[in-house]
Amino acid sequence: MTPAFPLGVGASWLRLVAVFVTGVGCVFTGAGVGGRAGWWSGIGVAGLIAVAALVRWRGAGLLDLGWAALGWPHHGLDEQGGELGDYSRTFGPAQGVGIRGVGADAVAVVAVDGPPHSPSVLDYGRVESLVKLPLAALAKGLQQCDVRLDGVDILSSGSRRAPQSHHPYSPVYSSEVGDHPAVGQRRTYLVVRFNAVRGAAAVLWRESVAATVSAAAEWLAAELTNMRLPARVLTAEQIRDADAVLLAGIEASSVRPGWGRLRHSGGYVHTYWVSPGDICTATLDRLWAPDTDATVVSVQLRRTDNGETTVGVMVRYHTGAPLAAPPLTGLNPLSGRHDVGLLAGLARPGPAPKVPCRVLGAEETITMPVAATGIIIGSTTTGHPLLVDLADPTAGSLVTVCGEFALTVQVALRAAATGYQVLVCSGQPQRWREATAAGLQVVGPGGLGVSLPPSRLAWLVVYDGVDAPTPAAAAVTVRRVGPGAGSTADVHIEQDSPATAVIRTWAFQYRLRIDLSYERRLIGTKSRHAA
Repeated sequence: MTPAFPLGVGASWLRLVAVFVTGVGCVFTGAGVGGRAGWWSGIGVAGLIAVAALVRWRGAGLLDLGWAALGWPHHGLDEQGGELGDYSRTFGPAQGVGIRGVGADAVAVVAVDGPPHSPSVLDYGRVESLVKLPLAALAKGLQQCDVRLDGVDILSSGSRRAPQSHHPYSPVYSSEVGDHPAVGQRRTYLVVRFNAVRGAAAVLWRESVAATVSAAAEWLAAELTNMRLPARVLTAEQIRDADAVLLAGIEASSVRPGWGRLRHSGGYVHTYWVSPGDICTATLDRLWAPDTDATVVSVQLRRTDNGETTVGVMVRYHTGAPLAAPPLTGLNPLSGRHDVGLLAGLARPGPAPKVPCRVLGAEETITMPVAATGIIIGSTTTGHPLLVDLADPTAGSLVTVCGEFALTVQVALRAAATGYQVLVCSGQPQRWREATAAGLQVVGPGGLGVSLPPSRLAWLVVYDGVDAPTPAAAAVTVRRVGPGAGSTADVHIEQDSPATAVIRTWAFQYRLRIDLSYERRLIGTKSRHAA
């Protein structure tokens, strides 16, 4: 990627006229008050005003940056972001659609789940996956018959791994991933934007503004689902959950804007925009490569008056310590405007902060990743690591493991490393002793009830030699089974030799190479494969 030149000029006709009139006024005022000396002073003041009004630094005017440095306007993160509620329309979904509105602006949110348990392969600095969102499909949805949307924002939030405080295995797992853009946890949302004033003609033929927005969002969800990218329109309660995902641990009341970054109680936030000429599939993948606490990518699609679609990209990185330089070469920092970059990655109504953009060509096939790549299960015959997401975004999933104990330990460790809260229910809890940490707890056969305590992270429950019902709050359930069990689980992993295993899902079956040396050393066992 190539960074844009930081200095620029904002020279619209209105701005030029305002600067000229102000400058003339300064010169005449100075001459009238101070004579010849005042005349020169007026010229100096007029020049400073012209520079401040016309010169731009990284896309922002110097006046705007100076105003922001004084602490005004307020970042607005602690505001509610508009009225939020569920609205039903004739022939619409029974549960209603969540609509958030402020004035004439309204938004609906679509969750793009993608097919569950899809495989991904790490290959030469990139991730090869079948779960990709084509921007062209969303560009077509900006104009739906007489409904013209203000725009669609694609907001994707996730992280490669959990912090080391969650489990000490996290940095070990991250070293196995290397510099590949693999993401253990990731959720993607579409923010459908509509303005009732500009779209008044469309509202006249429908029940209400909410009905217009919800119908447009449902069309987008149906279009993606037909492309084998399952998507669903969110309710008001689900939008609140999405807000928490997109904030990625930020408490609005603790945010402190700064020139080089935002600071909050949990660390730092750095926001960047991508040079328009660098926007492509490879760049959208590469944005996920830095190993940070969290990454949020925002892609803005807008329709111009002449019918073209523009695309702009912004990314923010959450870290525990301030970054001295962008984590990827070529990113453009939003100096003095990191709060604006944060707001651009939230599902709020109103005009979203503009991102430098370019026209999306009619024949371009830009895609972006949407779902989590999951955990490394093993490697292919060519040595490329293969990953599978164990979770299903819309329902609980079942994973069965047939093999030596070290294989089950490996699945549990990697799940904890990628951000799951792992709870092991074992008939022999002492053999899990070396694997326990804050993110991987072990209980005996009677220590697991029918419900799980509230957790910010998704629950993954492992049953080791215990036959008990799955708690309702468990996102993933892992059970050890014996050979020939005839498992009908969503994901089945069966070890057939000390160094190989077969993984089977609804979509594929593949024989993998596995390496259990770390887990065998951890639990103190030798190589063998038995349930």
